[in-house]
Amino acid sequence: MLHTIHIRNLALLEHAEIRLAEGLTVISGETGGGKSLLMTALKTLRGEKVAGSLVRHGADELQVDGEFRLGKGERSATVIRLVDELCGGSVEDDLLLVTRIVDRAGKTRVRIGGRPATLTALRELGALLLEIHGQGDSRALMRPEIQTEMLDAFAGTANLRREFAASLQAARAVRDRLAELSHGERERTQRLEFLRFQFAAMSELGLTEGELGDLEQEHQVLSNLDEMRQNLDEALGTLQDGEDNASDLLARAAKAVQEAAAIDRRLEDAAEQMAQIEELVTDVCRKLQSGQARLDLDPTRLVAVQERLDEIYAALKRFGPTEADLRRNLEKVKAELAKAEDGNADPEVLAQELRQVTEAAAAIGRKLVRARAKAAEPFCAKIRAELLDLGMQHTEVRVAMADEFSTEQLLAVATEHGPVPVDLEVRINPGEPFHSMRDTASGGELARIVLAVKKTLADQDRVPLLVLDEIDAEIGGRLGMQVGRKLHEVAKHHQVVIVTHLAPVAAFAQHHFLVNKEVAGKAGDERTRSSVRQLRGAEVEKELAAMAMGDGTDAAALQQARRLVEKAKGMGEG
Repeated sequence: MLHTIHIRNLALLEHAEIRLAEGLTVISGETGGGKSLLMTALKTLRGEKVAGSLVRHGADELQVDGEFRLGKGERSATVIRLVDELCGGSVEDDLLLVTRIVDRAGKTRVRIGGRPATLTALRELGALLLEIHGQGDSRALMRPEIQTEMLDAFAGTANLRREFAASLQAARAVRDRLAELSHGERERTQRLEFLRFQFAAMSELGLTEGELGDLEQEHQVLSNLDEMRQNLDEALGTLQDGEDNASDLLARAAKAVQEAAAIDRRLEDAAEQMAQIEELVTDVCRKLQSGQARLDLDPTRLVAVQERLDEIYAALKRFGPTEADLRRNLEKVKAELAKAEDGNADPEVLAQELRQVTEAAAAIGRKLVRARAKAAEPFCAKIRAELLDLGMQHTEVRVAMADEFSTEQLLAVATEHGPVPVDLEVRINPGEPFHSMRDTASGGELARIVLAVKKTLADQDRVPLLVLDEIDAEIGGRLGMQVGRKLHEVAKHHQVVIVTHLAPVAAFAQHHFLVNKEVAGKAGDERTRSSVRQLRGAEVEKELAAMAMGDGTDAAALQQARRLVEKAKGMGEG
């Protein structure tokens, strides 16, 4: 569930902090007061597009923070795993913090679980955390793949659908291999020979990690042996071999400073430093002597090094230009060669494999279709029962789906959602034919269908937060109580947030927030701000009265508001 949402500099919302709870939360307020901005803030957390123009005037960026309380269960475990995979973020004490910042240019920065993340990652995660429906968004439920997922959620066939998708993908992979084998045999053979040549050239080079750098260093030394010997001889002579060499002078100086420090302890640091200098010079001499020893080389070694470098440089010119590039190209050629050589498979053997994997996918597909067909009527019956309560007593719903399909056509027509398409059809008026739901329902009818489906799938639907943005706009007050009761029932299984203008709907709220717009400041320097606050006790009745009658102080309106609350309470308990 969404525990807290913090909003800064989102248009009229300069600053808002909203603490949400489980159950049904209602957001109300006058038109233009800023209710839509709360929906925008929630969409921001879901990874939807946010325009830079929404940054409040005078600010450089807007920011929305969401604190999600995950709790226990499979879905929370999935979210925690995804947070780690997407950005390496963490969830502490079951609390996940999501932050999104948008600047005036529309550029976005995202943090998930305390770590930077991409907008794509936020969208993937947001789909697990909250679901948003508005007047236009409800049509998302009309897409064939969404309808299929709804039916599978009811039938418990989601895993079977995923099994079919994997089997279909495997069959199509074999089909593609067979097609490649049958097409362009001459070109494939030429390509295979070229790949083998490239692989042999790079493999036979036998370039080891860091070899090029070592050879170049060795070549540098071998090419300058006389100069190296002269420099090292001069350095060692000065440091330790000549008369009055540096080592002897430093030793005498170190001894003198040590004796002085025995008298004046304030010189002990100086004595210690002199001892360190003496050790450092000794260490340098040892390294220079090692360098001298390395110069005792075979004179023919320079030729061998030069030949090896020429061989490597030639290979890098063809397959590089760097060692890393050559290694990447070697792996790439190796993989392509393995795939190309796999093409040498017998076409008849591959065709037999294709028949087997296609039949396996078809068997899973038939099992999936039978399970869906068995669940279709109970699914539609439950939706019809819910729609009856919402004033659509004549509406009929059915699942249009073919009972059979051809194995031969499976690879061409099936999708990852199943071997045959699923389409929810409705007949709203008696005597009229059935039509696809997406081509039939009006905005108000769609709103009620959304509620009916959510109520039907309350136990199976796993999205923890359901956000509804004025989906009751075309319903009217007459059905408000029924809509409110359905929302109350759905809120037993989800955290539900709805923006509404209907008092009968708002009467069912367990938590009610009011959005107000006000102008403040000195004359000539006024600023408009929207604020959000939670209503309690009598404030709720006053707001319901204003929603119903336009006057939150009228005695009759207040009395009606109290009756609405009492009636909603009774229906909610019933």
